[in-house]
Amino acid sequence: MFKIMMLPDAENFLNVVSNSRGQVLLHLPDDSRCDLKRDNTARQLLRAMRPREEGLCISLSDARDVPAFLDYMIGSARRPC
Repeated sequence: MFKIMMLPDAENFLNVVSNSRGQVLLHLPDDSRCDLKRDNTARQLLRAMRPREEGLCISLSDARDVPAFLDYMIGSARRPC
């Protein structure tokens, strides 16, 4: 599971989601999950929101997707907010 503390470029993040091989599950506060690849409402909410101190928790169903998400997270950390 990844915890994302900032999301400076939601569109770039959603491109990584769209290009992933497996499911990208967003873990919600009520312990439910939604697949960001298929749930358009969740994608729209992600575009509008900013992660707070608890961050966004996502999990990946395909381990081959991990490098792309790590690249996104490292690249986001290098950009000024």
